[in-house]
Amino acid sequence: MIRHIQHGFTLLELVMVIMLVAIASIPILGQFSQAASSLVTDEIIQTAAQLAQERAEGLLADRRVAGYAAVPTGTVNDVLTGAYSSYNRTVTVTSPPAGGGCAGGATCKEVMVSVAHSGRTRAEINFVLVSY
Repeated sequence: MIRHIQHGFTLLELVMVIMLVAIASIPILGQFSQAASSLVTDEIIQTAAQLAQERAEGLLADRRVAGYAAVPTGTVNDVLTGAYSSYNRTVTVTSPPAGGGCAGGATCKEVMVSVAHSGRTRAEINFVLVSY
């Protein structure tokens, strides 16, 4: 009697392996879409932080060049254009700062720069300007 030695896999075995791999890959593919969504959110937050920092540095430069009075109290909504048109930047300057905290003999203004995207605040910078 001649015995045949089997080499390889049967079609049924291959189909079962393919099915198992397909079922196991579903959760992994879900993680890829979640990672992509997270990357977009991170990019929005980073851009908002850079826009807030840009405006805060501009206010500090105004203070340095033109003096303390160059930063008026009130609220200003900056109009952003181009790639940043979906962002809304608001600058609020109050005098005196909430909760005091201003050194004796000095005049202070509290500055809050807030950047929102899709109606949700994504970055905020707060600092105090002092006239000494």
